[in-house]
Amino acid sequence: MSIPRETKTQNNSRSMANFLLSACLTLSLAGCVTPPYSGTDATSQLTTEAGIVRALGYQVADTSTSFFPVALPTEEINVRVYKDVDESLAAYKTFGFDYTSKTNPLLEKELFRQLEKVLQAHGLTRVKENPQVLISMDFFIGKKEQYTPPTTVTSTEVKYVWNTAAIGWNVGGFSSAVPVTSSTTEPGYTTTTYYSNIRLNFLNHAKLVGGVKPETPPLIWLGEAETGGFESDIRGIAPVMFSELIGEFPDQSAKAPKRYVRCFRYGGLGLGFDPADWCAIRYVEPSSAAAEHGIKQGDVLLTINGESASNWPAVSYWYTNSPDYYRSNDPYFRHVLSNRGDSDVELVIMSAETGKRVTLRMRPRSEDRYLYVDSAGIPLQKTTRILGMD
Repeated sequence: MSIPRETKTQNNSRSMANFLLSACLTLSLAGCVTPPYSGTDATSQLTTEAGIVRALGYQVADTSTSFFPVALPTEEINVRVYKDVDESLAAYKTFGFDYTSKTNPLLEKELFRQLEKVLQAHGLTRVKENPQVLISMDFFIGKKEQYTPPTTVTSTEVKYVWNTAAIGWNVGGFSSAVPVTSSTTEPGYTTTTYYSNIRLNFLNHAKLVGGVKPETPPLIWLGEAETGGFESDIRGIAPVMFSELIGEFPDQSAKAPKRYVRCFRYGGLGLGFDPADWCAIRYVEPSSAAAEHGIKQGDVLLTINGESASNWPAVSYWYTNSPDYYRSNDPYFRHVLSNRGDSDVELVIMSAETGKRVTLRMRPRSEDRYLYVDSAGIPLQKTTRILGMD
């Protein structure tokens, strides 16, 4: 019996579709699919720990949350900087602190300690005698309470009512539309927010201790940062404010005065991966657990706690299309990226230099990472580690 031409064509199309589907599945299981959350198919893109946690794992909460990983609310920071245009600020390399607070000297001491780490990260050195710059600090924390009174919401809906009527010996009826009004009252509530302001004053120390006392303080640079939010303790956001301020010294950056940042709290080993090949270690963060154990860029990750590294993120997310499955099954997420630091991770690494395999056991660190975001909280740049959080 002959087969109609249309049926042959349909069978051929169906066979081709099955072949293509099988080929795509085979390629994905072989680790050739770029994860959809990587943002691009370019193999040169560096996928950071925070990027993966942000895409698949975090929950938005406040600072008291026990969730992990977590993204804290977006912070708006406003920065203003003034400098002496007649001074060569790049020549100032050493600094000292001037403790002046009489209202809360202990908080001032903590803030200066946070500031010291940021300054050192920018290449400045603290000295005890004759610093080039003497730094004083002014800080302020204000509280604002706004009461929202009760509100009454009135709504009207149309209901149809059946009316019975007698016509002669017959009983009938009809329906009519009747407006029904109801109201509900929402109770009043008070919203409490906090305003934090920090001002850094950089003074020329030599002019301060010179023979002639200057009529005005010999300021060479002044930076001021302010932010508002629901967090009452300035120590949490102060390192970010310091980083934004010192980023404007000695030369001002091209950043806008108003900036948005968001904290992503997670644990990790300090590794960055290539989304096209998750076994390839593209980046090792300085001072991280991975760096301290000798892992270097170009090394190859073979196993994670006894599980094959392969190309798990691409396979598990693409094949299942389920972040929940990824979070519960992927060894990268469970051990390398989201481990809160309460259990060790064993990695088998092949050295790019020697070609030998080495087994390393290390403990991830829970850290706070601040990312620049837009006003909606969507990250704009890669992860930035803020010093002074520990």
